[in-house]
Amino acid sequence: MVGRIIKLGGILIMAILTGAAAKEGPTFYTPERVAHGRENVARYEWAKQCFSRILGGDGGDYYIGREYASARDVAAQSDDFVWTLQPTTRIPRVYPHESRALCPIHGTEVRKENSWVAWRVDPIRHPYKVQCRLGGEWYPSNDYLAGDLTSGEFPDDGNGCDYQGTRYYFLRDYAHLVYGNWTIPALCALSQAWLLTGDKVYARKGCILLARLATEYPNFTDRKDRLFYATTGGRDPHYTWKTGGMITDLIWETFCLEATALAYDGLYSYMDQDPELLAFLKGKGMPVETAADLRRYIEENLIRVGMQGLLNGHIHGNEGFHQAAALACALVMDDYGDTRPNSHDMVDYAFHGIGHCAYALVNGLTRDGGGHESPGYNLIKLDFIRVNRLMEAVRRRHPDRFPPDRYPDLFANPKARALFDHFIDITLMNLWVPAVGDSGTLREPYRATPDRYSYLTHEYLYAFSRYGDPRHARAATRLDGTPFTGELFEHYPAAELQAALAKPESVIRREPRVLDGYGVGILESGEDPHRRAVVLNYSSLISHRQQDNLNLEVYARGLYALPDLGYPFTWDYVAEWDGNLMAHNTVSVDETQPAPGIGGAGSLLASAEGIHVIVARHDPYPVGFASGTGAKDVDHYERTVVLVDVDPERFYVVDLFAVAGGTQHDQSWHGPLRPMQAPPLDWVEQGSGTLAGPEVAQFAEYADRWGRRWKQFPSFLTGIRRARLAGPAVWSWDYGLPEGDGLRLHLVPVGGPMAVIQGAGRSPAHPPSWSMEYLIARRPAHGRAPSYFLSVLDVFQKTPVVQRVRLLSEWPLVLEVTRPDGVDEVHLATPPGPSRTTAHRPLGVRVRSRQGERWIRDVQVGEYARGKGPGYATGTICDLDYATNRVAVSAAAGAQAAFAPGRTLRIYNAERTGLFRIVAAKREGSLLWLTLDKTALLAQGPVTKVAEGSLWLGVPLTFANSSVDEQGRLKPGRGGDAFAGSRLGEGKAARMVRGVAGGETSHVFLTEPVPQATLEREFAGKVINLWQYGPGDRVEAARVRVSKPQVR
Repeated sequence: MVGRIIKLGGILIMAILTGAAAKEGPTFYTPERVAHGRENVARYEWAKQCFSRILGGDGGDYYIGREYASARDVAAQSDDFVWTLQPTTRIPRVYPHESRALCPIHGTEVRKENSWVAWRVDPIRHPYKVQCRLGGEWYPSNDYLAGDLTSGEFPDDGNGCDYQGTRYYFLRDYAHLVYGNWTIPALCALSQAWLLTGDKVYARKGCILLARLATEYPNFTDRKDRLFYATTGGRDPHYTWKTGGMITDLIWETFCLEATALAYDGLYSYMDQDPELLAFLKGKGMPVETAADLRRYIEENLIRVGMQGLLNGHIHGNEGFHQAAALACALVMDDYGDTRPNSHDMVDYAFHGIGHCAYALVNGLTRDGGGHESPGYNLIKLDFIRVNRLMEAVRRRHPDRFPPDRYPDLFANPKARALFDHFIDITLMNLWVPAVGDSGTLREPYRATPDRYSYLTHEYLYAFSRYGDPRHARAATRLDGTPFTGELFEHYPAAELQAALAKPESVIRREPRVLDGYGVGILESGEDPHRRAVVLNYSSLISHRQQDNLNLEVYARGLYALPDLGYPFTWDYVAEWDGNLMAHNTVSVDETQPAPGIGGAGSLLASAEGIHVIVARHDPYPVGFASGTGAKDVDHYERTVVLVDVDPERFYVVDLFAVAGGTQHDQSWHGPLRPMQAPPLDWVEQGSGTLAGPEVAQFAEYADRWGRRWKQFPSFLTGIRRARLAGPAVWSWDYGLPEGDGLRLHLVPVGGPMAVIQGAGRSPAHPPSWSMEYLIARRPAHGRAPSYFLSVLDVFQKTPVVQRVRLLSEWPLVLEVTRPDGVDEVHLATPPGPSRTTAHRPLGVRVRSRQGERWIRDVQVGEYARGKGPGYATGTICDLDYATNRVAVSAAAGAQAAFAPGRTLRIYNAERTGLFRIVAAKREGSLLWLTLDKTALLAQGPVTKVAEGSLWLGVPLTFANSSVDEQGRLKPGRGGDAFAGSRLGEGKAARMVRGVAGGETSHVFLTEPVPQATLEREFAGKVINLWQYGPGDRVEAARVRVSKPQVR
């Protein structure tokens, strides 16, 4: 037995080691998994394609993103070349922010290609060189690998190149790009190529590259000067919240560490088969005589250092990233000895430490499976598939160490299952995903071809294996029936998939729907190639959020017809431009940015005979909101959207936005990145300055009329001109496509004339040649009376669908829409506010269609005018079964038609509201039992402490937005408490919740002052649930009346 002192992260640890490491063989790439991989490659086309990617490499030229570099290309290089493939970490990877995406020849114009990095790299053919994305020239001019540090016009020795007064950091970017986009993908490819082929050349090169990485990996003792931010005081010089990191930053290092650990497991078995490999590595200065020495060196200088980085926060990413890295290290190291951190530390870190993933999915997902971030970032939740699989592999090896009650199955709850349904439902037209928050891409118009049923793809194999849902089997295939890639080293359930696909339940239908927990309403209709969709965004994201309250998007015929600005071009101007409320197709009050609180809610969804209606509200300026003197007392903020199908190929959209409060109401519109054609009004050119004022230069700080001094969207918009709009007018865009696609936006003044303003703008991050045109409709506020913004959007091909619009009545609001082949009357009921209430509001719509003198369609929803329309069916929840999503409602016998399957039910109390789709209805005596489409489960956790009227859960609740004051009293978050009005406990015994104060533990306050002893008896030491609704809550469903009268 040998005693050894190990220094990790500045901590001295005495480790008692035997002659051999704890790990004795592959623990991830077991013989069974390798056999599955080889069988899959032999049998399935998707696996053959994956194998081709392993050998040939993936595309990609960013710092991260590639899964595989070309194993074939790397294996063809000499051992010495492979050793130098990973640059020394003595080359820093951080440089001043103003130098990013900057080229000596092309300057900032290279940002047209990529706003973050100017270069591409090809370390096989052009080692230690970067290539300009715009011009194709290579930098630096010196041959760094050969020891030349000074020659040529653009030399760089690792500290940058001074050229005409500007410093460029070629080699720092090279070192950063190669690590994430070549070294790690090459390790993945080489290790898997070795396992699939048995060809030792892949293993040898992989071992050399891995050993090199271990000699260069920073640590917290003798290599701490090589840590990512070592040269900048341990912190990003621009985004100062960022710290940590190893070779790359703290976020990206998570999946680099995970991939490295698994590559080590894949190469492990080769290390004692090649004495020449050991001699080569010893010749490079590594202290290795045996394969055991090499393995121990990699484990102690790379993987265990990474484990320490996880524990001390140097490696930490989005939820799922660091947990997967920790579990990969735990499984691969398979070490439960005295050297710390060990595998048990990693499992505890992931489940109950910083990773706290034991309840991460149930508490980090909405009731419809959405996450707390934008759609793209919510994909990261799928990393928990890897976490779960890795944990099950760990548990199989050590079942007694990890009991399921403390280390639970992450996907054994209804919200985890809903995660997979969510991505099917949020996918539009089998093609797009809404640009909610930091999501989507704005580019020149193009027509895309539908190719998938969901934003997710191969992940549905896991879902299908867990839940057996035929829809998940369908989503695991493309529209043409070919399967997406499976898990290469897992059994592929081909026969089971085919059987599920043959079932009618596998069909995925695209109909109007709400993802109400997440906050997105979708009106979708038609069939390809004329399918269309309208999205109303009422989300209240916690992270990667933009100020896009009630933003509107339209998609049609494969086009992103009414786009959003999408993912921020850079992070530097998100508040002023990319994420600004005025930059979205929505309404702002007093040019004021909203409070990032809650308050979005769906109010109505209905669909019949080609008329599809969604109504939602938000609370961007909640009670207590203060921004100088702007946006005071805004209590009405509501949008009604009607998709009108004219026939299978044609449609239009009617949009009504109601807002009250403040002093100035602005509705912003922008179309595609194409010239906007304005109507011939009496336009007055401002002549200079920006929307902030003729004396305010673009991007300048200014004082606005509400006394605030800042940089905001108005000072980014130039070329200002104004006009008075007294009647309907049309703005139009030509998409520039051969099929003749166009967009016509009809603005219809309600309540007298309004001002219209045009301009164009950009953020300073965009090159000067880029701009987006905006139209702003402006109204002054009139006391508590709401402003109404009424619009019609016509997305057409060749011939406009809407010829003319005319306001027939303002109260009730009736709009006449004239088409070439008929006339529609659209009645819209948006009663005065406040709209932030959860109580019943008499909302409604009526659409009548006429051909000649004959009325051919009349669809009435709810209450379309005061006292008119079919109204609402109402009731009260008298009983329920949370496990089966069933509620028993006391409803009159005549109400059953309104509560029919397919209809939308709103459940509400004084504090909360939610929409659900009815999937089944059955009357039992005086009660109508309704089966709903989504779970009512909101949160779950173990009770660790109780007090009078409150208790604590030993887990963080992601959506808890309240806090406690100095006296320990509940202090609600912006827009109210996210859990107010929910129920804690089960069935009729559940207790109403007043709110939840968030943190590492969650303090749940009950509405009633329940004695501590009672709470001890009912909840202490138990895992409890919080639910969306409970007995006594009210329900309502808008009645829908359809008729086809022949005469007026």
